[in-house]
Amino acid sequence: MSKLYEISERYKNIQVLLDNPELPNGEIKKALDNIGEEFDIKAENVAKVISAMNSDADGIKREVERLQERKRTIENRVKGLKTYIYEQMQATGKQKIKGTLFTLAIQKNAPSVNVINEDIVPAQYKIPQPSKLDKKAILADLKQGIEINGVEVKQGTSLRIR
Repeated sequence: MSKLYEISERYKNIQVLLDNPELPNGEIKKALDNIGEEFDIKAENVAKVISAMNSDADGIKREVERLQERKRTIENRVKGLKTYIYEQMQATGKQKIKGTLFTLAIQKNAPSVNVINEDIVPAQYKIPQPSKLDKKAILADLKQGIEINGVEVKQGTSLRIR
């Protein structure tokens, strides 16, 4: 039987393997299989690793959201500053400013379409869209006993860790 510190060290090694995105799943499974423990204990220890990884993923998700919000803030400031310069150049009648590092110029944008009333645009300019099933409504009706051709309720199983 392995000593506790040896088993702990093996799980730390598993954690390092899991943090390596290039490593194939087969290698991780092989490493897990090499840990000599009773199945129930091994399963609980793997659940601890899963819990730690979920915690890491949640932290990363919050950091991504924080950085996305920061990005939006910076992009809005850039847009505001560009609008400020544009309006000031318009007010003073300047079309071009040549500086030592930058040249600022008011120029025409590429042509684009502005749709005023989509209903009266000829059909040749409309792209047909494939229909999409409302699976939530279908499930709700099936649960109420309504028969719908071409669909069925399926319910699989998965591992839940509490």
